[in-house]
Parts: sequence; structure tokens; C-alpha cells
Amino acid sequence: MVRMLLTSACGVNLCPIMDSRVRALYRIDAGPQAPAQARRIIADELSTVLSPKQLEDVRLMVSELVTNGIVDGGSADDVPVILDLCLNGDIRCSVRDQGPGFAARVRGDAVRAWGLRLVELLSDRLGMECSRRRTEVWFERNCG
Repeated sequence: MVRMLLTSACGVNLCPIMDSRVRALYRIDAGPQAPAQARRIIADELSTVLSPKQLEDVRLMVSELVTNGIVDGGSADDVPVILDLCLNGDIRCSVRDQGPGFAARVRGDAVRAWGLRLVELLSDRLGMECSRRRTEVWFERNCG
């Protein structure tokens, strides 16, 4: 397997792996700027490989996952979430936080987790893996 290290325009190290696979991890600090930071990362990394419609969909889905990771992840303000972006013809994005996961919660007549429903509609696959110390929510999107 051939590996080489590149630096993206964001200053983040990317590691292309055989068969044009690219995987990058991003640390996103918790706070109100986090979803916007995630959208910028997606735009910087994927604008040359996705159509404008696909790019907007992926930016929206990542923004929703980052927001959920911060709001529902049970993280303190100083604990970041991790965005894991993998591109191999298709896209796989996941967001990891230090929370134990969640189920849709009812508040009065409103049900939370609308963002996840939106991600489910826009993605080809959606999943969540939880433990007591960590939650990872991911989606995949075909780009062909």
C-alpha cells in the first residue's frame, strides 16, 4: 500500500490511500461556530468532486451531525467532536462525540431528532454506534 501525506487548503493533513481513497479526521471545537466550521471543511475538501447540489446536501448533513454531537453528545464546551471524512468515489462522513447516544426525546408535542430524519432522507445509508463513553453517527452518500 502506498501512503503519502498531503496538506489541504484547511491546513489539515490528508492521507490518500490506494485506489484514490482519501480519509481525513478533523477536530471541531464545541461551540456555536462548530456547524459552520464543518460546512467550510466540506466545501473546501469536496467542492471539486461533487456537483453543487451534492455539495449542499453533504454540507447540510454534516452540519446536522455536528450540531447533534454538540447538543446531544453531553460534551462540555471544551470537548471537541471529531469529523471523519472518507472519499472513495462515494462519501462516508461520521461525527464522534463523548456522549452515550440518545433516542428521540419528546418535549411537549415536539419530537427532537428532526436533523437525523433529514440526514436519513438525503443519505443513502445512515447509522449510529453507541457505547457508554462515545457515540458515532455516520452517513454514506453515493456520488456516481
